[in-house]
Amino acid sequence: MTRRYDPRRAKAHRNYSRQELCDLFDVALTTIWSWMRKGLVPIEPTRPYVFAGTTVRVFLEQHNKPYQQTGPGEFYCVACKRVVTPAGGVVCYVSRGPTHGNLIGSCPACGHQVWQGVKIGDIETKRGDLDVRYEDGSATFIANGRPLRTEPSDEGQS
Repeated sequence: MTRRYDPRRAKAHRNYSRQELCDLFDVALTTIWSWMRKGLVPIEPTRPYVFAGTTVRVFLEQHNKPYQQTGPGEFYCVACKRVVTPAGGVVCYVSRGPTHGNLIGSCPACGHQVWQGVKIGDIETKRGDLDVRYEDGSATFIANGRPLRTEPSDEGQS
């Protein structure tokens, strides 16, 4: 998984050695070598390698992948690395406090759990066309044949 680096750490008016870049971004020296293979160009092609701050900033802005925006009824599946609509068009709301909770569903492609944090007031806009079931014990949500939240059992009652 690619780590996101803050390009603002590199000051435009400074030049950085490889070790200074390692310390600045808390990475190993091999990461700087990897960045050089991917397009980070030093000021001079000879050793010791020195990098202009503006060059480092531009490289990192291009290197960082943008966050994938999700629309109403869409979730980001970490396993598939793409935006999906939960399987069956059903999600379960699990409260995490008095004002917020999680909408939890299942990825239709790989079956992994997908979730999105929401405020209670935003559920209607975030859900889109999805059917929302609540964890108050009256709803069951099944993913891959396993219930995420189960109903109280009626067994043993006459």
